[in-house]
Amino acid sequence: MKKLRCPWTLLANVSRALGLLVLVSALSAQVAEHQQRRTGIPQDWTHHHVFFNRGVFSEQPELAGREPRAWLQFAREMRAAAAVAFSAPKGSVGGSTNDPQRDWSVPLGTGHIAFGMSPAKFGFDDTVADCMNDYAVYGLSVAGVSGGQANLVAFNNLYSGTGGKCGSGDPTVLFSYDITTVTGGRILTAPVLSLDGSKIAFVESAGTSSRFHVLTWASGPGNGTSPTISAVPGMGNSAVLVTIPYSTVTDTRSSPWVDYISDVAYVAADDGKLYKFTGVFKGSPALAGAPWPVTLNANRRLTAPVLDQFTGNLFVGDSDGFLFSVKAQTGTVNKRIAVGRSLVRNPAIIDAPIVDASDGTVFAVSSNDGTSAVLVQADTATLTERARARIGQGSAGGTNVNLFDGAFDNNYFTNPASGSISVCGTGAADNTPWQYTFGFTGKTLNPGSVKSAQILNSTSSRCSPISEFFNPNIGTGGTDFFFWGMTADCSGAGTSGCVISRTASTTLMMNRAGGTSAIIEDGINPDPQASSIYFTDLGANNAVKLTQATLQ
Repeated sequence: MKKLRCPWTLLANVSRALGLLVLVSALSAQVAEHQQRRTGIPQDWTHHHVFFNRGVFSEQPELAGREPRAWLQFAREMRAAAAVAFSAPKGSVGGSTNDPQRDWSVPLGTGHIAFGMSPAKFGFDDTVADCMNDYAVYGLSVAGVSGGQANLVAFNNLYSGTGGKCGSGDPTVLFSYDITTVTGGRILTAPVLSLDGSKIAFVESAGTSSRFHVLTWASGPGNGTSPTISAVPGMGNSAVLVTIPYSTVTDTRSSPWVDYISDVAYVAADDGKLYKFTGVFKGSPALAGAPWPVTLNANRRLTAPVLDQFTGNLFVGDSDGFLFSVKAQTGTVNKRIAVGRSLVRNPAIIDAPIVDASDGTVFAVSSNDGTSAVLVQADTATLTERARARIGQGSAGGTNVNLFDGAFDNNYFTNPASGSISVCGTGAADNTPWQYTFGFTGKTLNPGSVKSAQILNSTSSRCSPISEFFNPNIGTGGTDFFFWGMTADCSGAGTSGCVISRTASTTLMMNRAGGTSAIIEDGINPDPQASSIYFTDLGANNAVKLTQATLQ
């Protein structure tokens, strides 16, 4: 005889579900208000570098008005929570690992996204797959040629392939542009999307120039037909490209950060200066004058800046291993702390910092603080160090090893004390790649609460940045995914690179030549092909989409 569940348990579950329904209904009204102004759901590198735990939305609801990334994150999390509460247990959307190949891989000619950088994805609703209006855009680290090789390419009809909602073939080229405006100009960093998806901000880099661009793209005839048959924006089409030279040196690491409410952008270059632009998406883009640009560390490579709306501070790392805090309104440098140790081998902070805006903490990674590779947590208001966690030998062993940021698990967004952060480091006494996972004591990283495991037995294979995504429609109660690429030796010495998917119970791997760029995820829609990841492989120069569930 089947045992009945306790009625109080049933009432509690109903209460939680009703609470979620109220939250989702209120949220839907707020999102609908934004979407009446043609606001959608952009997914670009910035959404992987600023986070808000769920408690902040009830404690400080005005944050959503100051930072659209907050309500976008809240929208996704509440929809995911509602899906878990109201849905029956589900299996993998993508089917078993024995399903036929269902995704796509499109050749990009001679270009790919630079290692550590990511594509961007736009949609109007992460629960509805829109074949026409959803698109993914790839900025390529190759000089463009008018009528030939493109270096900014976008696709729609993304959810295509065998059994896909958008057809059985490859996606459609939405536009394919040569955006090179100076000899050798290429895209070495990641783009940022406007909230309505109609504009893209990015940097063109050449040996003696960095140029900030804002593109209003167009589609249809005259906008390029393939990644190797490009068009020039404004020539034979209605696209508009605004170009602003801002530095006489290149930009190899700094993607632009856009403050949507103020309509300003911040970006750096390899001259150690931080620049500001006004009127980015809503007005006429212009380079801000004094006190900008701000010199942080002369002639040092800077990371992308990350803006914390709570403190009004921008956080930027540099190639000497310093993390800077800069007041966004005034350009005043508040403070810097040493994450790596200057003057040792490769102390650089390579990746943009990660900011937990709601808990007032910032995280940065260096591969050498004089002792080892480290993950450091600091306070966003004072930039005082809270914790320093060791993540292997790194560059301290005498070989340069570039390490990127990690990612929080889904539990962290409910309560940091119940969550964790995972980051790729190295072995304690070698350069083989290892995954380190740290817990928290309250809101503070606990270096002693660590789990570590070797990813590959290879001293030459390197990790891309780690991305996390919780999908409530995959597995019983949802599945928390971590995705990243490895550059080589995935099936043994001398073999290919790969992309890796890891959950609490499963690790999947698919060979990709040369590894992958950083990875962007899309939605939680159960339609075939509509819950996927996007990247380029680095050895074969392909734009790739794989399903989250099975990497197929």
